[in-house]
Amino acid sequence: MAARVFDALAQSLGATTQLLGAMGVAFVVTIVACFIILRIFPWFRSGERKEGHFRADQSTGSYHVDARKGLRKLRVTRADSHELPLLGGPAMIVGVVVASITTGVLLNLDDQSWKLLATVLVAAVGYGAVGFVDDWRKVHLDAGLTEIQKAAGVLLVSLGAAVALNRYIVTGPLSARFAYPPYSDFPLLGTLLKDAHFAWIIFFLLMTATVASATSLAVDFSDGLDGLAGGLLLSAALSFAAILLGEGAPDLWAPAIVVLAIAGAAAGYLPFNWPSSWKARGAGRGRRRAALIMGDSGSLAMGGMLALVAVIARLEFVLLFIGGVFVLEGVSALVSARILVRFFRRFLYMERFGASRGFAHTELPLPFLATPMHHHYDLLGWDRKRLVYGAWLLGAGLGLLGVASVIGTFTWERYLARFAALLVIIMVWQIGPWTRSYFIGLTRATKAAPDARHLALYYGYPFRLFGRPLSSQVDITSVTPEALDTPAEKLTLWQRISGFDARSILGYYCYRTGDFDDALRIWAKIPRANLEKRPEIAEMLAEVRHAIALRSTEALDQLALPAQDVEAEPTPAATEPQFDPSAIWPPLHPEDPNASLWRSPAPPAGTLATTRLEPADEAQAPHPDARPPATPSTPLWSASAWTAAMSGESTGQKAVPRLDIDQPDHPLEPAMDTGSTPAESAEEEREPEPASEISGGRNPQPFTQS
Repeated sequence: MAARVFDALAQSLGATTQLLGAMGVAFVVTIVACFIILRIFPWFRSGERKEGHFRADQSTGSYHVDARKGLRKLRVTRADSHELPLLGGPAMIVGVVVASITTGVLLNLDDQSWKLLATVLVAAVGYGAVGFVDDWRKVHLDAGLTEIQKAAGVLLVSLGAAVALNRYIVTGPLSARFAYPPYSDFPLLGTLLKDAHFAWIIFFLLMTATVASATSLAVDFSDGLDGLAGGLLLSAALSFAAILLGEGAPDLWAPAIVVLAIAGAAAGYLPFNWPSSWKARGAGRGRRRAALIMGDSGSLAMGGMLALVAVIARLEFVLLFIGGVFVLEGVSALVSARILVRFFRRFLYMERFGASRGFAHTELPLPFLATPMHHHYDLLGWDRKRLVYGAWLLGAGLGLLGVASVIGTFTWERYLARFAALLVIIMVWQIGPWTRSYFIGLTRATKAAPDARHLALYYGYPFRLFGRPLSSQVDITSVTPEALDTPAEKLTLWQRISGFDARSILGYYCYRTGDFDDALRIWAKIPRANLEKRPEIAEMLAEVRHAIALRSTEALDQLALPAQDVEAEPTPAATEPQFDPSAIWPPLHPEDPNASLWRSPAPPAGTLATTRLEPADEAQAPHPDARPPATPSTPLWSASAWTAAMSGESTGQKAVPRLDIDQPDHPLEPAMDTGSTPAESAEEEREPEPASEISGGRNPQPFTQS
């Protein structure tokens, strides 16, 4: 008897060791495949560029591949994009497939297990094919699949996997041919599923397709920061592996092999996609450590396999807890961009604007600045590395609670673990609305200077809990509280309002005290659509720019060479001063997204003194870098001429500046993007529907509320 028990234990340990070997094989194969891909296909990068404001390091649309016939190899042109090669996903798929087949051969799986394994692997290749088509189009055509096309492809693959599981797995405890708990135990529904003809087949196909498609797309949404999706996949796969290996049943070997292979592939991929605080255009700290991203092919395939394993092992509800971060990412995009934005645009009337249409979607009372959720915190300026590490910790904690909800000894323990996981998910969701609002406050007093406090911009809540602030400082000015004259102005302090209103008010205080540099820096971060709804601020912004321009021209006069002041005999070609755009286009604040757009066309000859700055016309305005050709007979022009002209000294008339408030993308402006890819083009004073992109990836164009 003891010998038989010992033999059974040894056999079980040997099987477990071979199962764990799948993780090692996938790890090695993925690392080798990533090295080969980086060596052979470094040019496979996205060139997609989407409309609207978002992040500073989204694709510039400038990475193109010349694939004309007759060339021996592909050539990269204009390769200044911040995108990374998109082939980490294929490397992961290869690692999972090789490891799964190798382990299945070593374990000598039975026919049913091979069918289960083949179904999951073929589905993974199908998901990967849909994602690869999307990635290929981004590289060669600068535009991926549409939302409908990608969703349809993922749904088609999910339905095919569901049909295979229902029709070809006919024996064993994992057969889905007939209704099983908990669905068969529900009142009324259970009776319908067991007795009604075709009811169970239809229900199973719909349930499997929904779970697999939603999970696949949710993982795709999560692949928006370096290392985020890879680390979450690792913790989720290990959690499922702990549950399946704990059962110790040979029937569960096939799904256990898959999740262990996913964990190994994710571990092999992470060294090539390790998170860092890097941000494009100098907005972050340190260098970028990532060299590869998985792209849509990897995120769709890994998410789809994880969901199919949950369905095969009948752990669909546990997937909600183990993949809680994926749930938050997907639900935030769905609720905010696809439900609330459309509902508000149709039924919401905003009294302050006096119209139900024609205002920016960023003015809507949405729960997040941008979706998927990780972009909300990225736009708030959180350190990316810490943000990803925090998401990993959250995913690991939810994974442990998910495992406890299955292996708990007593029923109350399992339900307590599920309740705790649900509570954590709800609390994390609520952090978004808590941190969305801004307020104007005062900097903290110090012992050295207790009265030297200044106005600053914060987001969060104006409270301290256990001595720790519930807010974070965004900007600081040189304005002191003494600049607030009326009680109404003093009441604006510590009041939670939208980021655009907070910047408008704070910039006004700077403007009134004569601190034009601070006013320009603060107002310049308000997007065009939101600035148009605040015309008074737009006028003051134009005045601030004009004042800074005059100040810069005065500095040019002081630095003018003596030769410029030498009077020369007037010539017919020099009766009027030559217009020099560089003299009136001073370098503004480096964070000003409108700096390159405050331009005026060259005044015609003889009208310089009465020139009026008009809104720039895109079709006729000179290029910002254009310079009129200088003629030898034209004397050097002194900046004082333009200063006098703008101040009205020549004719007694004062030039009134105007401004075309058209702003390009600005890095990391929190309230700039209420969704992942907002299309800001108006449709007769109405914005289009949210251009939410079903693309997690690293285009990076998240699914956003536009």
